[in-house]
This record gives sequence, C-alpha cells and structure tokens, in this order.
Amino acid sequence: MNKISITAYHLRERLDLKKLKNSLTFNCICEDPTELLYQIEESIYFQIFDYGSVVFFGTNQINQTDILSSVRSILQLDSIELMRENYDVEVLPDSQYKAMFDRIVIKDLNLDLIKILMLNIAQSVALEYYTVQSDLLLSQTVKYSGELEEYGKFSLRGKKLLKFIGRTLNLRNKIVNNLYIFDSHKSTWNNEFLNQVDIDLYRELDIGLRYRSLQENLNIVTENLGIFKDLNQYSQSLKLEWVIITLIAVEIINLLIEKIF
Repeated sequence: MNKISITAYHLRERLDLKKLKNSLTFNCICEDPTELLYQIEESIYFQIFDYGSVVFFGTNQINQTDILSSVRSILQLDSIELMRENYDVEVLPDSQYKAMFDRIVIKDLNLDLIKILMLNIAQSVALEYYTVQSDLLLSQTVKYSGELEEYGKFSLRGKKLLKFIGRTLNLRNKIVNNLYIFDSHKSTWNNEFLNQVDIDLYRELDIGLRYRSLQENLNIVTENLGIFKDLNQYSQSLKLEWVIITLIAVEIINLLIEKIF
C-alpha cells in the first residue's frame, strides 16, 4: 500500500498569485487566475488558491513550513496560527475505489485526480475558517441577547455596534467573493470518474451541509443585529425626546419666572 498525505492550510487573506508566481522559485506546472500548482519533485506538489488556501500533496513537514514562510514573507502576512486540515490517499492497485471523510482509496494516481483531491481539501479548510468566524459572531450575538433578556438592555451600542455590523458584513462579502470555490473543477466536465470523485468528496467532507450551516449562522446574526440596531435607535430617540422635553420645560419655567417677577 502507498499512503500519501494531503495537508491544507488557510492563510485568512486573499493571496496575490501574480506576486507569488514572480517570487517563488519552485517549478510551476499549472497556473490560472485563481490557482498555482507547483511540483517539488516526482509526485510531490503544492497548490496555492487565491482565496487563501495552500495545499500540500506528499510534502514533508519541513518543506511545508518553509513554503508557508516564503508565502507569508512575499505577501507580508502575519505569522499567526493557521487553520489546518489533513486527508489521506491510499493507492491500492487491486482495490476498489472508495471515498471516505478522512481518506480515499484508489487504484492509481494521475495529475488530474491529484488536482481534484487538493481542490476539495482547499475548499474544506477555507469553509472551516469561515465557519469558525461565523460561530464567533453567533456566540457574541447570543451573549448580547442574554444581556437583553436578563437586564432589559445590552452593552452593544454606538461605535461598538457599528464595528460589529461591519465585521458581519465583511465576512458575508468574503464568502460571496469566494463562492466560486464551491464550483466543480473544469477537469471533471468530460471525465466521468473525476466527476464522481469530486461529487463523493463534496459529500464526504460535508461541503454543502457546512456551507448551509454557515449561511444560517450569518442570517441569525444579521437578524439579531437588525433588532439591536432598532433598539439602539429607539433608545437614542427616547433620550433625545427627554432632552427636548427638558429644554421646553426649562423654557416654560423661565417664561413664568419673567412674568411673575
């Protein structure tokens, strides 16, 4: 049995592929506007996707660390802990093809199949990053809802509220900008087996289910933020009304004082 590991990382930023292409010294065997595929040596590859994922096929940990450091240095990215995902490929010439959530069993490998495998793991790790971000927003939203239930008010106001809305909108925009990551690769269009592998990986990695869950989280956060915004505006309006009432009362008192004295 020949077992090969695929490791994917998400760098949290949109990557400038043109800048990377001009700076990295590895052998680039395939490029298009959204991805670069490099070959380190025979059957050892890494692929960079512009939405932030870097995937390694059969690459040892030392090379992974060096390449990630180079990418960060070229693009001047922060050295922060990265989202990571692993997937195994078992090559068994006498076996039947089978795709599972943590590995795939196949008879042999070719470059098109390797690209499909790397693409799906790249999508999965990117989706995991966005899911974690949406979960953080949702947990904070639940916290403010709890404050509203317990105290009849919440601490999310003014500039803090606007920044929270901005974070939510920014995450939504990033997801919309990267919607194409869930499209099938063009190599699957005229190849029945590659198309089946792509479909099976999409199912086993729960890409569709996780994406729908992500959207539901963001919808809940957005709905709650709309309510928070309305309550905040109502509170501000109420304060303004009391200020106006107070000013009118002061003016009336002043007029009465003038008439009496």
